Amino acid sequence: MLDAVSTGLHPSAVVSQLAGKYGVSERCLWSDWQRRSKWVPLLLSLEKFAGFCEMIEQKLNAVQKAAWSIYLKASSDNARVGALRTVLDALEIHGSIIQTKEVIERLDRLEEIAQEQQKRGRGGGSLH
Repeated sequence: MLDAVSTGLHPSAVVSQLAGKYGVSERCLWSDWQRRSKWVPLLLSLEKFAGFCEMIEQKLNAVQKAAWSIYLKASSDNARVGALRTVLDALEIHGSIIQTKEVIERLDRLEEIAQEQQKRGRGGGSLH
């Protein structure tokens, strides 16, 4: 809904299209649109998080590459140990990012399931 309106389509046209596409009432969609101040910040936060994760993953890859290079070329054990610690720290951060993404995906799936159950229970559900 938000994407379509942001392209310049009038909300009433968007509501009509989405109601037909998803089999929900226009009233339900208008209700969601009226409550957009609650769900728009959440969506924008998720988009910012996705962009942030992508940037961090690129930086982590560069750090790991540099650390492995230092490890292979270092003449002292201290330098090699430091490089390996850097690699391990980067892997831990990367693992945390992956876990966070998985949690977000699970939450999205739970929301989809709840919406499907709501549609079946009341003959219509809300779309965000």
